[in-house]
Amino acid sequence: MPVDAKHPQYSAYIGKWTRCRDVACGQDAVHAGGTAYLPKLKDQVADDYNAYLLRTPFYNATWRTISGLKGMLFMHPPKVEAPEGVKAYFDDITMAGVPLNLFVQDVCEEALKIGRIGVLVDYPQVAVTGITMAQALEQNLRPTMQSYWAEEIINWRLGRVNNKTVLVLVVLTENYSQPEDEFTEKTELRYRVLDLVTSVEEGKTVSRYRVRVFRKEKKTDILVSEAYPLMNGKPLDYIPFVFIGPDDVTPEVDDPPLIDLVDLNLSHYRTSADYEHGCHFAGLPQAWIAGFRPENVADKLYIGGPSAWTFSDPQAKVQYLEFTGQGLGALEKNLAGKEQRMAVLGARMLEPQKKAPEAADSGSIRRKGEESMLGACAQAISLGVTIALRWFTEWGGGDTSTVAYELNDDFYPAPMTAQMLLAQVSGWQQGAYSKETLFDNLKRGEVIQPDVTFEQEEQRIADAPPPAPAGARLPGEREPAPAE
Repeated sequence: MPVDAKHPQYSAYIGKWTRCRDVACGQDAVHAGGTAYLPKLKDQVADDYNAYLLRTPFYNATWRTISGLKGMLFMHPPKVEAPEGVKAYFDDITMAGVPLNLFVQDVCEEALKIGRIGVLVDYPQVAVTGITMAQALEQNLRPTMQSYWAEEIINWRLGRVNNKTVLVLVVLTENYSQPEDEFTEKTELRYRVLDLVTSVEEGKTVSRYRVRVFRKEKKTDILVSEAYPLMNGKPLDYIPFVFIGPDDVTPEVDDPPLIDLVDLNLSHYRTSADYEHGCHFAGLPQAWIAGFRPENVADKLYIGGPSAWTFSDPQAKVQYLEFTGQGLGALEKNLAGKEQRMAVLGARMLEPQKKAPEAADSGSIRRKGEESMLGACAQAISLGVTIALRWFTEWGGGDTSTVAYELNDDFYPAPMTAQMLLAQVSGWQQGAYSKETLFDNLKRGEVIQPDVTFEQEEQRIADAPPPAPAGARLPGEREPAPAE
């Protein structure tokens, strides 16, 4: 089997991925899709079709929905826990200038747009034995994270190793560029193959992670490089690659979460083409003449300006055709209806996946957010990033037990009412919970800004203590004498 062989699920879903990506990219990508998204009218020649295409605007409800949903995932800053020494790498997680927060935003966008993305944790293939961490940092010898679009993950396989189902193969496509001269470079498609090589040693199955890079020369696979990455001087027994989807972190492919919205968006586009086509021809003046026969077939009649028509037959008639009827009005209603349905499809990402008793408290609202499709997406992305960060931390020499990444899943912010605030303070005063718990509750109730720490708030109170209530005495102040 050649290195560029495709997984059956890849072949089954590539059409949907392309459709989702083009629609999310907007009008230029949809127009470039030509007849795939906007079929030609009957007997329409190329020039007429191009004019028909350019007259048709694209109403990009899909991207607006993705942008809004991504914004809700980052409505509050993610919770990130990792060793301090490893956090220093988060300002540039890819070694290409991309910080962790922007990297995860891209992951979220792909999970919403396509429903699939992969993250690879990698380390430079050099000998690092015998050097200190400081020396490794000086030479930029540190782990990185790289993301791969669904279209770039062309093959994968699960297998049983030591009675456990694990990922044993992933094939990725990459564009490799090398300079041809001072100003131009040549780009070549290459294939990165990640697999587990198993062998039996002393009666036990041993797995070693291997990375190979291939290029195609005609129909032949040419091996470019091969390596067995080491972590802390030892080979890895797993592939540090995690799939992230809208609701899980397994290689199994699911439908893009917004595929219904994408297809309706394209239907709206085609209806818009009919409407614009009708407006174009119905809005242009069309003269008609009865009772006139030109003496010379080549003679032309011109409309507007200084032109005048004279006919020898006094019975000749000249008028303009005027559009009447409900045809375009029906198309307008159709467009408006589809726009409303697209809004509903986008909002369904926030609907609870299972019915729950209605309640007005903020805890119930928060649970609804956690139970929604967007909540499931937030949990899957958080889990996938956490897994990748643990590999990253282990390769960076840190303790993985504390590593965690958690996206916001509170999509229904409910500001704390005066009664709720009074109840919170009263509970703290009665010793029901600590001041730190009260502080966290006030942050969730949007009384305190989410980026303020407990220590900062304590210092603010110390710097500017609250004023004494009216009628209250300051320490050492005498009670005023009664009025005579």
